[in-house]
Amino acid sequence: MSKGRVEAFSDGVFAVAATLLIFNVTIDKTAPGGLQAALLAAWPKYAAYVASFLTIGVMWLNHHGLFERIAGLNRTLTFINLLLLMAIVFIPFSTAELGANILVPRDANTAASLYAINATLIALLFGAVWTYALMHADLLAPDVDRRAAFRAWPRFSVGSVVYLVCIPLGQFSPIAVVIVCAALAVYYFFERLPDITRKAATSRPPS
Repeated sequence: MSKGRVEAFSDGVFAVAATLLIFNVTIDKTAPGGLQAALLAAWPKYAAYVASFLTIGVMWLNHHGLFERIAGLNRTLTFINLLLLMAIVFIPFSTAELGANILVPRDANTAASLYAINATLIALLFGAVWTYALMHADLLAPDVDRRAAFRAWPRFSVGSVVYLVCIPLGQFSPIAVVIVCAALAVYYFFERLPDITRKAATSRPPS
């Protein structure tokens, strides 16, 4: 399977997942004249929507950056990427549950932990795609410096640790989970796989 076809399919999945998020933002209008109150009461759904949309958008940017450093795909790497996309498509569901239950006693904790589990799974699979590529040099772009890539790994994998911490955090503060996830989206907006390409040797002018 060509790399272009996998990228096109991945882009489509990211687009669908981001679009589905808005369908979770519903208003519970109880009577005529209650629209304003219903709009204000739906703020948890807005917050969950913003956090998830930013997360999906930033993941799409980083997925593109990741595939720029990958020259070819084999069946295993394609399957790992497929698992990543499966976890991403689950985001609208976990977002809907978080937005609908974040103010509901007891259920809010379960919804927040579910959201964090979803995010953790995505981070781990994202890391699995890059790790597998790094372990198979023939799949990397020719100018990728593997040593530089391994040195950049801690910055790349911060999300896996933080999302994992958010799972128990959801049992204490569901709102904090939303804030942390939104903050991680901002963190990953900046390139966490910096220039890891080998610098071309500069030729000296003839003396």
